[in-house]
Amino acid sequence: MVAVALCLTGIGGAAVVVRAQRRVVTADLGRARDLHGIAFTGASACRSCHPDHDASWRRTFHRTMTQDVSPSRSEAVAGDFSGVIYRYGDVVARMHRDRAGQFLMSFSKDGNNRPAVDAVVVRAVGSRRYQQYLADVGGVLWRLPMAFHIEEKRWFHMNGAFLTPDPDPDSSPTVNTDAIRVDSAAHVANQAAPRPRFGGGDFDRHVTRWNDNCVFCHNVAPNPGRDAETGAFRTTVAELGIACEACHGPGGEHAKVNEDPVRRYLLHLSGAADPTIVNPSRLSAGRAADLCGRCHGQRISDDVSPFLAHGDPFVPGDDLALYTSPLWRDTPLGGDRGAFAERFWADGTPRLTAYEYQGLLQSACAQRGTLTCTTCHGMHDGDPRGQIRPSATGDRMCTVCHLDLAAPAGIAQHTHHDPAGPGARCVGCHMPRIVYGVLDVHPSHRIEIPDPAAAMRAGRPDACTLCHVEADRGWAMQARARLWPATSVSGMANPAKPANPLNPPTPGADYAPMDLLFGGDPIARAIAADALGRAPRAAGPSDRARAQTTRTIALVEAISGDRYPAVRHLASRALGRVLGSANSAATQSLRAFDATAPAAERQRVLVQLRKHLSSLDTVPIDADRISTLRASSRLVDIEIGE
Repeated sequence: MVAVALCLTGIGGAAVVVRAQRRVVTADLGRARDLHGIAFTGASACRSCHPDHDASWRRTFHRTMTQDVSPSRSEAVAGDFSGVIYRYGDVVARMHRDRAGQFLMSFSKDGNNRPAVDAVVVRAVGSRRYQQYLADVGGVLWRLPMAFHIEEKRWFHMNGAFLTPDPDPDSSPTVNTDAIRVDSAAHVANQAAPRPRFGGGDFDRHVTRWNDNCVFCHNVAPNPGRDAETGAFRTTVAELGIACEACHGPGGEHAKVNEDPVRRYLLHLSGAADPTIVNPSRLSAGRAADLCGRCHGQRISDDVSPFLAHGDPFVPGDDLALYTSPLWRDTPLGGDRGAFAERFWADGTPRLTAYEYQGLLQSACAQRGTLTCTTCHGMHDGDPRGQIRPSATGDRMCTVCHLDLAAPAGIAQHTHHDPAGPGARCVGCHMPRIVYGVLDVHPSHRIEIPDPAAAMRAGRPDACTLCHVEADRGWAMQARARLWPATSVSGMANPAKPANPLNPPTPGADYAPMDLLFGGDPIARAIAADALGRAPRAAGPSDRARAQTTRTIALVEAISGDRYPAVRHLASRALGRVLGSANSAATQSLRAFDATAPAAERQRVLVQLRKHLSSLDTVPIDADRISTLRASSRLVDIEIGE
């Protein structure tokens, strides 16, 4: 009996201790934390308690956004460093490895007996579509001029990825060596670490400093560590790439307090939020969007100095507006309200990647609803290429709220298209591909109702003719008025019949993709080229053949005559989609086309390509029309905010 009594006393005492500890933990869970100044631990500290989340994160491209490169870390390198030679102008670039296994880019000039400039690759940025490489020059990291296209498995010069034309052979290219653009803030003086010379002139146009540019969005807790007096950098990051603490905040206190098993158990039972860490799913829609908008929405600050000296103060859960403002079309820079205008369409819609946050802010679903980035995207969900949640794939990203449009009958009534066809897809109409990224075109994140007349006024492509690429804007406005009369805008221009894309009408406001391919600005032309490769074909065999011929002729002319390598690249990719597997010889010739190769080399490829395309001889090209359109286009450098 004494033993039993002692046992019961012991159990009772333990229960008292547990109850007391429960009160302490409960009180602790109710105490808000300020995560600013908390230590970062790194992703490895999260793995033991969150193995599933660690595994799903490791499948993402965020994890490998920035990686150190060394002979022992060759798995971080996607590029071919087997001695590949690439020529740009009079510069020869060689990607190879030395005897010690280091990854090198060597740059020399034709006819120049000077030793090659060797750059040792110490870091790689990117791991999905393309990969860029960094070299350490005097303690500062610089992006090298050559990058590797992972999807296409070939090297390209960085000039081919940006919206700048071929250099004028009769003039010296202008390369700004006195300032850099920090789009999280503003222009800053470069007092230290002068721009290195690899090939010189236009070859080095996009050599960019990593320490106060790329570092901000591609790592956890970036701090350029710039000395205000000397301009020297002592750059640090908590972790390379986008890891756990980029979204959940610094985890030092979280890891420490949860070493207590009682706390972990009680936290699990309570279902309460742990104030020592941020769970994005518990944030309001606005704060969740801010978390993503820190990197997926170019920003500006009144004073960049603190960012450069101490890093970005934002931590997940913060109001992003406390530190920076998103860039808009009329955001001033040094009093200049047109500094960023080229990055937006005339109606303020972003037309470049890294402005997805701005697109969301312009969307009624976010303004009047609860839509946020994580409604559709999840860091631990879905295919790593896009990270769309399984619950939001296809039309479900819209029909989860718009329930009446989930069934085929509702889709047909709403879209007036075949419910199973591409014309009935939500994203195609409400998030059209009008956004340029590096060598690609992406869906807009401004969710809106298609309106060809409004798009025309804004000088931007519209969703209707991006799909019906053989039609013009007048046809699109006529179709909208007929199919959706209740939503048609007043003051619409008189609708016109569809134009013959090979002999279109006199240039005017009704820009069709065939017009934009030659007469738009660089972004509009890139989008038009992409659209011609993606648009569905007509149902009938004769219509399909006519569409293929039309698109082939237009794209070959764009590949041949456009002065922007990025447009030529997208046109060649689009032509590959148009040709498909039907013409293997032409497709094989097309694979040899390099948009940044010397003009003579490009023309040699085009000569071979034309030999395999008999359709080019069936319909005459309207050279005068194309010449007129090109004369109306603008030769302009568009700063895309690298």
